[in-house]
Amino acid sequence: MNPRFISLLLVGLLFVSSFFFLGCRNAEVDRLTQQVSQLGRQNAEMRRSYERQLADMQAQLDQAQSELAVLDELGEFLHGVRARLHTNQGPIEVEFFPHVAPIHVFNFVARAESGFYDGTRFHRVIPGFMIQGGDPLSREGDKLEMGSGGPISAIPHEFNEISHTRGVLSMARVSDKRMGAGSQFFIMHADTPRLDREYTVFGNVLSGMDVVDAIATTPTHRDDPRLANHPLEPMIIERVEIFRR
Repeated sequence: MNPRFISLLLVGLLFVSSFFFLGCRNAEVDRLTQQVSQLGRQNAEMRRSYERQLADMQAQLDQAQSELAVLDELGEFLHGVRARLHTNQGPIEVEFFPHVAPIHVFNFVARAESGFYDGTRFHRVIPGFMIQGGDPLSREGDKLEMGSGGPISAIPHEFNEISHTRGVLSMARVSDKRMGAGSQFFIMHADTPRLDREYTVFGNVLSGMDVVDAIATTPTHRDDPRLANHPLEPMIIERVEIFRR
C-alpha cells in the first residue's frame, strides 16, 4: 500500500478521534457544570431554610423569655400570700410556693377570692395518703359525680423538685398529663414520693394538720365500693380566706 496513503489515513483517523474525544469531554464538562449548578441551588435553599429555622427559634426564645419574665413578676406579686381554709372541722392555714409554681398559686388564689371553693367538700379521703377537694360538683347532688367536675379551661403543669411529704398542697389532674390541671387539689396526709414530678406541688400546710388528720380518718362509705373514699358526713370547705402575712 502506498505509504503516503497510509499517512493520510492515520491523520484522518486522528482528526476524527480528536473530535470524538473533544465531544465526550465537552459532554462531561456540561454534566459536571449542571451538577455544580444544582448543588449551588440546593446549598442556597438549605441556607435559606436554616436561616428561617434560626429566625423561628429566636422568636420562640424571645417569647419564652418574655413569658418567663411575666411568671417571675407573678411570683414576686404572690410572694407572702397565704390562705386559710375554713372547714366544718376547723381551719387549715397554708403557705404557697410561687417561686416554683406561680400559675398554680395564682389559679388557686383567684378561684378562692372569687368564692369558687366556698361550700365545696373534701370528697375523697384516704388515710395515710391524702384528702382531695375543690370540685364544684361536690357542693350537692349525686355523690357518684363528685370528683368529676372542674373548670372548662386547664392550666399547664409546673412539676418541680418539692417532694410530696405530709402537709404538702398539690394539684390534682386527670390521668392524661397533656390535659393540665383544673381546680381540684389535695393535701398530703403522709409522705408519698411516688407522686413527685407527676403532680404540681404549690403549697404547704402551716397549721391545722390536726384538721387534716380528722378529715383523712373520717368514716367513709365502706359498704359501697364506688363511694369507698367518700366521707359519710360532709367535710365542707365553708370559705377560703386569702391574706398576706
